[in-house]
Parts: sequence; structure tokens; C-alpha cells
Amino acid sequence: MKIRLVEYDPTVITQSMLDDYQLNEDEPISKPKSLIKRSQSNSNMTPIMILDDKRLVGSFCLHTNDGPLAYGGNFGTDILVRAFSIDSRFRRKDFALVALLQLPEFIYFHYKEIERIIIAVNHNNLPAQALYVKAGFVDTQRRAVGKLGELFIYQKDI
Repeated sequence: MKIRLVEYDPTVITQSMLDDYQLNEDEPISKPKSLIKRSQSNSNMTPIMILDDKRLVGSFCLHTNDGPLAYGGNFGTDILVRAFSIDSRFRRKDFALVALLQLPEFIYFHYKEIERIIIAVNHNNLPAQALYVKAGFVDTQRRAVGKLGELFIYQKDI
């Protein structure tokens, strides 16, 4: 396993890699192509790809400034992780955990002013909640309302 986090770059992440990304039909999460498109109209959003060697195994978006505000975060010092997903073919292989454990160092080197990572998770997504705790995130006890209902807000200091 050679997991690394990289900002989206079309010279590294090919169109075929994006087209091949698989999520289960019932999952209400964005695929990498959607994250990339959304980030093109919002300069505060940066799509991040999770690579295992040269395979695209996951993705998420880092949202600065206004992103964390809706979840009780601070403008300028917090960063929000949006749409964290692992390609359905690569789940239960620790790719998500390794990526989340690498995230503080990645943010430290790319976003010098950031002090805290925030992530929101649906109240009924127990596997994700357990994953975030295992990766060192803590439940803030803050709650928000999302498209699918109540969201639990987790955070981790850098």
C-alpha cells in the first residue's frame, strides 16, 4: 500500500481514472468528477485524490474560508472535508484510515494557516463515525441538518 494525497491535476488523474470511479448506487456522495466541477466555480474548494501507487482509490474536497462556518468552524483557521469517499472496490482495505491519518500533515504543508479539520457525517453512518474516531477525530456534540437529516460534526486539531 502506497497511499498518497494529491490535489487534482489532470496530468496525473486521467479522465479514464475518473470515469472508472465506482460508488454504490444508493450512496448520496459525490464522485470525483462532481467535486472537480464544483471546485471550478468555488475557489475555496480543492478536490483531493487518494492514490494507491497510481490507482485512484478515493477522493474528497477541502473547503476553506466559508466552508467550515456552517458547521461551527472558523473562517481562516479551520478547513472542512467534504464528500469523503472510497471507490467501492477498494473498501475495507484501510485506504480511508491511512488517508485520514495523512491528512493533518498534508494540510499543514499546503495550508499553513489552518489549525483544525472539520468533517460532518450523517447520523446513521456508523461505519464512517467509527472511522473518524479511529483516525483521531472527536465528536464536537455540535449538530447540523443536511440533505439526509442530522449531521454529527467531528473535528481534529492539526
